[in-house]
Amino acid sequence: MVGKIADLHIHSYYSDGTMSPEEILIEASNKGIGLLAITDHDILDGSVELINMYEKYDIKCISGVEIDAVDNGMKYHILGYGINLEDEDFVNFMKQNHILLEEVHIKLIEKMQHNYECITLSDYLNYIYDRSKGGWKALHYFIEKGLAKSLTEVFMLYDKYDHSYNCVQFPSIELVCKYIHNAGGKAILAHPGKTIKGTNIDDFKSEVLRTVDIGVDGIECYYPSHSKEITDACLEICKERNLLITCGSDCHGEFEDSEIGEMSIPIEKLKLGDIFSR
Repeated sequence: MVGKIADLHIHSYYSDGTMSPEEILIEASNKGIGLLAITDHDILDGSVELINMYEKYDIKCISGVEIDAVDNGMKYHILGYGINLEDEDFVNFMKQNHILLEEVHIKLIEKMQHNYECITLSDYLNYIYDRSKGGWKALHYFIEKGLAKSLTEVFMLYDKYDHSYNCVQFPSIELVCKYIHNAGGKAILAHPGKTIKGTNIDDFKSEVLRTVDIGVDGIECYYPSHSKEITDACLEICKERNLLITCGSDCHGEFEDSEIGEMSIPIEKLKLGDIFSR
C-alpha cells in the first residue's frame, strides 16, 4: 500500500453519481488508488455492493456514507466510515433520512404545481429516470418538463420558491454522530470549506470546533475546492484535538467535474485510526 493514494468520498449511481460501484473500482484501480470508499447520500446500497466485490481488486475498501444534517440552520454533510452495514438501527436511520431527502423535492413540487400546468405531484411520484445520468430525480424531472436546461437553472427554481433543506426535519450533527458511533463507525465533517461560507478564518475554525465538541471524530481536510488556508486550518485543528484526517474528491462521475483521486493524496498523509483496519 506504500505510495498508493486514497479517495474516501465518491458517489455512485445509487445516489447522484453516474458510475456503478464496479465502474468506480475499475477507475480507481487505473488511477493507482489503494484506499477507497463510496459515500452515497443517505443510502448504503453502493457501499454494500462495493464491500461485497472489492477483494478481486488490489484496493482496500471501507464502508462509507454521506449523511445530511441540519444544525444551527445550516445544512451539513457528515461522512460515516467503518460502519456496520448490517446494523439494524443505522440501516433504518438511513432509510428515514433518504425519505427526508426526497421529501425536500416533493415539497417543492407541491409548491410549483399551482403555477405550472405541466407538473403535478402524482406525475412526479410516478416519474422514472436513468440513474446513470447522475443527479437526482427532481433535477431530471424539471429538465424533461422544460422548466430548466441545466443544473444551475434547476437551482434557480429552488431559489425562486425560497426552498431549502430546512423545510424538513433533518437530524442534528449530534444525532448523526450518535448513530454512526453506535454502528461502530467514525464521524467525519465533510468539506467544511464548502459548507461553512462567508466567515473569516477565526469564525470558520470556531464553527468547525463546535462540530467537534458535539461528536465529530475528524475532518475531511483535503478536498478539491479547499484553499490552502482552509486546509491548513483544518489540519491544525486535527493536530490540536487529535482528530482523524481524511481526503476525498467528491467525484460524481460525469455529473460533475471532479475525478477519482484527483488530489493524489498518499494514504500515509492521512490519519485514519482504526478505520483503516476495518
